[in-house]
Amino acid sequence: MPQDNSQGEISTKSKVPDLFPAALAETSKHRVDDMINLQKELFQYLQAANQNWLARIQSEAAMASEFATKLAAARSFPETAAVCQEWTNRRMELLAQDGQRLLADTNKVMEASTRVLADGWASGPGARA
Repeated sequence: MPQDNSQGEISTKSKVPDLFPAALAETSKHRVDDMINLQKELFQYLQAANQNWLARIQSEAAMASEFATKLAAARSFPETAAVCQEWTNRRMELLAQDGQRLLADTNKVMEASTRVLADGWASGPGARA
């Protein structure tokens, strides 16, 4: 039984298009590597920030205990007012420090993210050599 070679010839003559070129694969690999590095860096920043905030909470607890002791020892209204004023001043200082720390932590995260974008995320395929 003779076979129709027209199908066989067509299949051998046609080539499958390269849907995933090597350059695209390399660019994708670099982007995945960049994201992994960004995640590692962000994790380190978040760990450090977590430790700083934990230390801050512990100092807050110690300050509250100290305030309660001083308040209990106050024997007059002026002494009580002085203790409350001291507490308020210290709280305002700590709130200012908290704001600065939060800003610094946020800047670290934004700088890391911006660095990844500058290294090729925003410029598209072929940005890296």
